[in-house]
Amino acid sequence: MNAFSVVLPVYNEGSSLRGSLERLHAYLVRLRGAYRSELIVVDDGSQDVTAAVVETFRREHPGALRFLRHGRNRGIGAAIRTGAQAARMPNVVVMDADLSYAPETIESLVAELYRSGAVCVMASPYMRGGRVSRVPLLRLAASVLANRLLSSCVGGRVATLTGMVRAYETKVLRELLERDPEGEFNSWIAAELLASGRRLREVPAHLCWPEHRRKAAGRISYGKLWQRTLAVFVTVRRLRAIPDASSRAALSPSGASIGTYGPL
Repeated sequence: MNAFSVVLPVYNEGSSLRGSLERLHAYLVRLRGAYRSELIVVDDGSQDVTAAVVETFRREHPGALRFLRHGRNRGIGAAIRTGAQAARMPNVVVMDADLSYAPETIESLVAELYRSGAVCVMASPYMRGGRVSRVPLLRLAASVLANRLLSSCVGGRVATLTGMVRAYETKVLRELLERDPEGEFNSWIAAELLASGRRLREVPAHLCWPEHRRKAAGRISYGKLWQRTLAVFVTVRRLRAIPDASSRAALSPSGASIGTYGPL
């Protein structure tokens, strides 16, 4: 039977995390006839009620998840590394805590991973068939521009490079995270896979921000948004350094596909 671990990095998610855990758990239960799975929640040093929410859910749903905690905030890369190292399944799906991509995205990612033989499959709102809803205009504009720039560096054959929601071969993700990332984390991962000639795929996905995330977006300073933008340019340099032959070997055309703590 096909199998995967879901890694859910969390940081100061507050009481809204309860709803995400309920939805994820219910969805994974529905998939049990076709897949073996586990849910790993990694708290990256939250200072609010996040840990209490997870502990309460775990008591009420014995065996539903494994809970790992960092003593301090170490960043998204460290949280994903902790989850990947703990994973017991041959594949890992990384999800965002607010489920801006619905749980149903998981099966699309995993099915394409097994079908295509790729080492990584990325949820893509910007490829044909993908869509975006309820993302504030400034954040959407920054994300679209960043991904168009990054996509241009690989000849337009990948549409979304900054998204966190992806499926990986566990051993490949562990290998990548043995090194410290440079620049924007998610696009750095993609750049490293391309540089090594490994095969990537995308599936069309729906990026839809929940209301509590829309409200929180207004509290993000222009300074932080600018820092994230600068991080993208670091990745641009990395992508431009990849030999064309490696890029062509690693990428499957987006049109042929079945389709931070969140996207830029």
